[in-house]
Amino acid sequence: MSEIKTLIKFDNLPIANNLSEDMNIKNPEFDLHIVFDEETKLVQLHNNVKPEFLFNDTYVYDSSQSKTMVNHFKEAAINLYDRFKPNKVLEIGSNSGIFVNNFIDLTDVIAVEPCGNFADLTNNMNIKTYPKYWNKDVVETILKEDGKQDLIFSANTISHVQNLEECLELISKCLTKKGVFVIEAPSFLEVLKNNTFDQFYHEHQSYFSYISLSNVLSKAGLEIFDVEFYPVHGGSYRYYIGKNKEYNKVSINCEKVLKSELSYGVDSYEKVKDRMDIMKRNMIEIKNKLENLTSEGNIVIGYGATAKLIQVVHMCGLNENLIKYVVDTTLDKQGRYIPNTNIQIRKYDNNCLNGVDYCFLGAWNYKDEILKKEKQFTKDGGKFMTHVPEVSII
Repeated sequence: MSEIKTLIKFDNLPIANNLSEDMNIKNPEFDLHIVFDEETKLVQLHNNVKPEFLFNDTYVYDSSQSKTMVNHFKEAAINLYDRFKPNKVLEIGSNSGIFVNNFIDLTDVIAVEPCGNFADLTNNMNIKTYPKYWNKDVVETILKEDGKQDLIFSANTISHVQNLEECLELISKCLTKKGVFVIEAPSFLEVLKNNTFDQFYHEHQSYFSYISLSNVLSKAGLEIFDVEFYPVHGGSYRYYIGKNKEYNKVSINCEKVLKSELSYGVDSYEKVKDRMDIMKRNMIEIKNKLENLTSEGNIVIGYGATAKLIQVVHMCGLNENLIKYVVDTTLDKQGRYIPNTNIQIRKYDNNCLNGVDYCFLGAWNYKDEILKKEKQFTKDGGKFMTHVPEVSII
């Protein structure tokens, strides 16, 4: 039996994307226990919250709100179609459809999306969408009604799955003999390098390195044959996976990524644990910096009511005295509160930064897009604060 070792644990954190409608009503809180599996080298959550608490009809993260992500997934769809020429495409975790809708005029396409609000959205785009979790029942239905798939794509979703081994076995079952399974997920190596502790939250069950994902996939008879790096979400890998080695020559990229991970020690519990200690110091520095800024009379707000920002607030012990409020473009978030705080989420508009001295960058993974958008704010003397890879003022 594999040995599971604790890396870091947070007690009593609310679910990041479960925003409060009333600051006087407390949301449920759960422990966040991050562990290291010595057999697979996989970093994951232990005794996590049930998926029904995390992904439901009121889920608020909408990938279409970012131009960066819209363009990224459009390019991904074009590249994957040109490379593999699939006749049938399935996306697991389709969200608002910004990947899968690019295939409508090219091939047969279906989607699986457990959040009913988003499943309704893609069904209305004439994309057949199963409003269900990825499980044996939905796979049996897909095989019966739609057949095996040439391309299965999943971005930032497989890392959410709690029954990972069964999930991958079902994907293998759904693939044609030459079929390709493509995963996009944040690189755990980049999480360590950039001290992005705010990527640890209940929705993210697994934190994949190339090494750990390879080990987990092998149990399902699957193998990575290519990997590409993309800057989205703080640094992500796109993994190309097949189940028949004869059809997919392993790329030199795999060897390069493997070497970089081994040299950094992502397969070593002791080295990963050391990085957790650095992240703890980063949390203290964030609070100290905000306390110094506000004590000098500066108005500090949050920019982007992301799950990442919510984790920073709770992991660092912040409140409305340190972050006055947060602005966000997502309609479903506006008027709500960061869970179990008095920090309100306000509508983003042309005047929302008036009188603001500092914006804490909640959406740091869209830094370039935001800085380009807010040139006038910085020209007028406004500043952005980030904690990635260390606490600094932009």
